Amino acid sequence: MNKLILVLILLTTGTIILATAPGYNFEKNDEERAYRGYYKVDKGLPYVYDEIDNKQYRLLLAPKEAMDSLEIVLIENDSLYVEGVPTRDGVFVTSLVTGIDAENWWSLRSHDLAYNYYDELSTFKVNSKSCIGCQLCVPACPAGAISMEKGKAVIDPVKCVECGICIDGNGKYRGCPVRAISK
Repeated sequence: MNKLILVLILLTTGTIILATAPGYNFEKNDEERAYRGYYKVDKGLPYVYDEIDNKQYRLLLAPKEAMDSLEIVLIENDSLYVEGVPTRDGVFVTSLVTGIDAENWWSLRSHDLAYNYYDELSTFKVNSKSCIGCQLCVPACPAGAISMEKGKAVIDPVKCVECGICIDGNGKYRGCPVRAISK
């Protein structure tokens, strides 16, 4: 697989966007960083509560089947160290360590986000009969997993991390308006 890195400089804002081969989008100044704290679940979504800056960050991990195959078990309030790339919707986790003695260590994807270290694919699907082609889900997907084909949304199961934003929304985007996306 050829690794393609595209750098786009937006002259009006001075923002540099870096997009790697799988389609992840993040600002260049938001390169990989570390978060140390404890694991928290809020409204069914995974977070790390970072004790250093006293904030919680949503974790964009991997599909459930991948987490199971890697035998990753996250326990609420357990000590958690995460490395990942921050996005507007959370942190794309590259690696994580759990436990007070750092007894469990996993790597989910390469540090440049170009490769996943798991084979299991997402189970999120778009019902093409229900999809109205509004394209609202495309920019809302932090993984760049949703594209349009023949006027309908399509989810790339390799890129999808099953974050649920396409279904439940994130702020202004309220999720698929016709509920064409399901797990």
